[in-house]
Amino acid sequence: KKPFLIEAPQQDPEYMEQPSPTNDFKHLQEDTERAISRAVAAAAAEQDRSPEALLNTAIKLEYARLVRFAQEDTPPEIDYRLQHIIVYFIQNEAPKKILERTLLTQFADRNLAFDERCKSIMKVARAKLDLITPEEVNMDAYETWHQDYRNFRETTIFMVTGLELFQKSNYVEALVYLIYSHQYNKELLLKGLYRGHDEDLLTYYRRECLLKLNEQAAAMFESGEEPEVTSGLSIMNELVVPCIPLLLAQDTEKDLLAVEDMRNRWCSYLGQEMEANLQEKLTDFLPKLLDCSTEIKSFHDPPNLPSYSTLELCERFSRIMSALGRVPSSGR
Repeated sequence: KKPFLIEAPQQDPEYMEQPSPTNDFKHLQEDTERAISRAVAAAAAEQDRSPEALLNTAIKLEYARLVRFAQEDTPPEIDYRLQHIIVYFIQNEAPKKILERTLLTQFADRNLAFDERCKSIMKVARAKLDLITPEEVNMDAYETWHQDYRNFRETTIFMVTGLELFQKSNYVEALVYLIYSHQYNKELLLKGLYRGHDEDLLTYYRRECLLKLNEQAAAMFESGEEPEVTSGLSIMNELVVPCIPLLLAQDTEKDLLAVEDMRNRWCSYLGQEMEANLQEKLTDFLPKLLDCSTEIKSFHDPPNLPSYSTLELCERFSRIMSALGRVPSSGR
């Protein structure tokens, strides 16, 4: 096991230049082509229908559409930040030059070259990109903003996967996703309120998952049968105990009470009659559970995430958040 050091997920810095999943190309391409069509319609009454004029109009129309998304008051199951990077940038007050270059990159996509009109607009956009100097757009800042957005998407995948597994009562697999989504999300929120997801929601499901695992493990131990006893103690040693420092570090009343409940459950066995081998295993295990250290010692490495298109991620996010919406918020 490696030290439980959580860092933001890293990817290729040439994010905007890399091919994305096919569905993402299609999704973004349709948005861009729609903006171009609207620009052509808007230019019908104008004298200047040059590719550059059409590009400028299309960018303004697309930006206005995304601003409306960014300002819209949405239910929990809809998050427009997942649909478009610009919405994330607007809500988090990215510099204007970062927004402009990102939008220009959208219209410079070679996949737009399906007809002469789009091809000419794409060429103008690429030429404009080539003319942007480092003095105009700080590329380090540009890459940092795009990396932040990638981190947000990856955190979302961790969160959605963990919540889906929790809903299926697969608490063993859910825990690692909930732990990492909570930690990554906390890092995101340090930079601003709209950088990540609802911290209370993730704190609740992280805590509930640990309580469910504790309950499962205790029931296995109580059976007194092998291999259940060993499996139950493995769940505690490998999953629950390493995460207790995270709850103690959070220092919220509900997290501290959860730790107390878990410890009390196992301490209650001390006064009960049991076979010598069970007593020995309990005596060996309890000091690990009762260690009051808040030092995070070790945990599983984060799982490798599959690649999801924007459409797939939005659908999964919407589905799981709608399902969670049926859970009374007072329970959190």
